[in-house]
Amino acid sequence: MKLKMVAAWQYAKKNFVFPRNIIFFGLALLLILGFSTIVNFTPLAQPATAQVAALSTTISRSTVTAEFGRDRAGSDYSRFPIEPFASICQQSCVNDSKCSAYTYVRPGVQGASAVCYLKSVAPALTPNSCCVSGVKL
Repeated sequence: MKLKMVAAWQYAKKNFVFPRNIIFFGLALLLILGFSTIVNFTPLAQPATAQVAALSTTISRSTVTAEFGRDRAGSDYSRFPIEPFASICQQSCVNDSKCSAYTYVRPGVQGASAVCYLKSVAPALTPNSCCVSGVKL
């Protein structure tokens, strides 16, 4: 059995030996990849900086939902045309302290441009594919 194993090893060594240049290029590739990994992690090794000011415990902005295909009719205190993006209406509600809810109406439903309604209280939801509504949380 030992003779067969030695013969098999000698056969493999003779017929399946990789050329030296493949081994050289493989080692060079490993070195390059290893070096790039070290370079990429270098910023993580920087010392941490201390925070100078105290953390703010108040949240300056409100969270506002987006309810697609829903209308909140009534309680409007402001109505204005806007660009055709519901996020602009949502942001208008976030920036207004009186706003409790909003409804964005797509262009073509109530005129050529989109319309944003800001609401003083959050009315009940009704399904309507023309609108996107939301409530401040």
